Order: sequence, then C-alpha cells, then structure tokens
Amino acid sequence: MNSVSVNLWNRDFNLPAIYSCYPGEEVTELQIKALKMFCEDKDAVQNMLEDLKQYVAETSEEIAASSEIENIFKYVMPKRLFIPRSKEMQVAIICNYKFDMENGIAIVFENGSLLKIGTQDIIL
Repeated sequence: MNSVSVNLWNRDFNLPAIYSCYPGEEVTELQIKALKMFCEDKDAVQNMLEDLKQYVAETSEEIAASSEIENIFKYVMPKRLFIPRSKEMQVAIICNYKFDMENGIAIVFENGSLLKIGTQDIIL
C-alpha cells in the first residue's frame, strides 16, 4: 500500500492508495497510469465539487439544497484512494459519509473525468 499526497477540494491529504489485486497478481500498468493521471489532474476533482454537494443534498434529510453546503468536510471525509483492475483508467476516492456511515461514498473517476458518485458498493 502506497501513500499519496493529493489536494481534494482545496485541502491537502496524504491518503493510502490501494490497488485491486488478488494474491499473487501484480499491479497493472493501467492501474499505475490511472493513479498518476488522477494525482496530476487537479481540475477533475475540483470541478466535481458541485456534483458531490448535490449528491449530499439528495441523500440527506438535513440538507435541502447543495447551496447550503459551505464546508463539504462536515459531511464527507476522504479516507483512501482505490484503483480497481479495469479496462479503463479508474480511480475512486473512498470517503466516510456522515449520513451513511456504514456504506460511505465512492467518487469514481474514469479517464480523468467524474464517472459516478454513490455508495462504496459501486466500486468495491
């Protein structure tokens, strides 16, 4: 497990990066390239903040609209990066989520763009 320094929504984090591999398998070049691209592309993460706020507003009963969310870290806290074994370059930010502590949130990027936001089950 590697640790990676990333800036998420204007806050620096040092997160573990976990590659999806079975025992005896090697990390693929595509997985390595996906993580590198994700770490170098600062805009993709920053640009999807409104999408994340919208997801929080839609999945919580406390928040009526995404415009009410000033500090996303009150609700969502990144805990690791997950790089699945895939035919595409995918990286997921796995987060704790105040309104669903059991399932958390996965924010999945594919080829440098936001693919989807949902419970961690969408990627793990």
